[in-house]
Amino acid sequence: MIRSDRRLTLLYGAGDFLTLGGCFAGINQFYGTGMSNQNYLYLITLLFTWIFLTSKNKVYFLHLHNGLKYRFKNHLKTHFEMIAVLSLLYLVLGIPQGYIKSQFIVFLLGFPAVNMIVNYLLFTIVRAMRINGRNVRKALVIGAGRVGAHIDNYFRHNPDFGYRIIGFLDDNPDESELHYQIIGRIQDMDNILKAKKVDEVIVALPTHLDEKIQFVMDRADYHGIRVRLVPDYFRLLGRNYKTTSFGDMPIINIREISLDRYRMASLKRICDVIFSTMVLIMLAPLFLVLALLIKWESAGPVFYCPIRLGQGGRQFKVYKFRSMHTNDAAVAGKASTTKDDPRVTRIGRFIRKYSLDELPQFINVLIGDMSVVGPRPHRIYLNEVMQREVDNYMIRHYLKPGITGWAQVNGWRGPTDTEEQRNNRTAHDLWYVENWTPLLDIKIIFLTVFSEKTHKTAF
Repeated sequence: MIRSDRRLTLLYGAGDFLTLGGCFAGINQFYGTGMSNQNYLYLITLLFTWIFLTSKNKVYFLHLHNGLKYRFKNHLKTHFEMIAVLSLLYLVLGIPQGYIKSQFIVFLLGFPAVNMIVNYLLFTIVRAMRINGRNVRKALVIGAGRVGAHIDNYFRHNPDFGYRIIGFLDDNPDESELHYQIIGRIQDMDNILKAKKVDEVIVALPTHLDEKIQFVMDRADYHGIRVRLVPDYFRLLGRNYKTTSFGDMPIINIREISLDRYRMASLKRICDVIFSTMVLIMLAPLFLVLALLIKWESAGPVFYCPIRLGQGGRQFKVYKFRSMHTNDAAVAGKASTTKDDPRVTRIGRFIRKYSLDELPQFINVLIGDMSVVGPRPHRIYLNEVMQREVDNYMIRHYLKPGITGWAQVNGWRGPTDTEEQRNNRTAHDLWYVENWTPLLDIKIIFLTVFSEKTHKTAF
């Protein structure tokens, strides 16, 4: 760990330990138990528990560029785990002894609240120091091309992150938009490092210039200066990728999405099961009424079960209330529904307008073929057309298809006859894939019920 990082670790660690000790002593004084030898033993136990949990969660594994959100996230996780451990000790083993329930609860809730406030104040102080030039890391950037410009823009817009660029080295200064910050060529690196105080060298050269990168690393090692290499992958791969490894071999996962994480996928699945179960139970009487009306108006089955493509391109059977006299073929169907389509029955027109024909798809959600929210499943024929004509269309199959989706609540449901319709529906689906959050799903469900855009193109 670099010296400036060690200072931050000491500062935040001292703040946490003083807060823990202060809250424990203050609550004991308030309840009249004081600080007996037994309470000192409890305090030591609390400190060691905190040390173990913060080490596990790498709370103090700090860098100058760790933001407030990162620190709060790690602290909240640690506080929840500590509450769980202490609650288990109190409820099962009766530790600490002699504490009334309110005293124990006040500490469990009071310490996290006070600690988060203290951390926010410390973060604010550190940020002010960095903006004023203290606790900063001076960096020399090698390469003033597109990657170098990206780094420069990042640090200029985040001065509180604590990086100060002293200049750039580049062999083609006239071709760079940063020419006014270029202080020499790459071969001048030895002289620059001798003349200026540099804490870190950041390599922002294209990866095919391996000889120059090796030269920079060798000279930095000679002067004992740390090196960070910024590969120009983000130009090629975009922003959604993650580096992992196969043993000691680095691997880049392209188009990494939030639902690739097991806990996020599990959360979405649990919500789907709970939500679909509740809907199916609550709407069972409506299902019965719709089934009777469908059978009364026209001969045929209650359900229309076309084959659609799901997650990973797998085929599955979709359950829908039948809304037409004559339905398209389940697998090879090509006919889209049009306005005033003569195939649609009277009850079918009503249930399609309010998307009631889609309600049986909660059965698909319950058995795992679909999700409540996601890209809508298309006919196999339409998938083939869209795959040929719309860039990146098949990426929408990273997720399970949904009963409703981001495209639908923004008015892009129904026909896909025009290029605009196909491109906009796909663009909204891909945006959802890359930006999924639980709150976004809640928003889409709300808009599905209450937004006019959701229903205006239904026919």
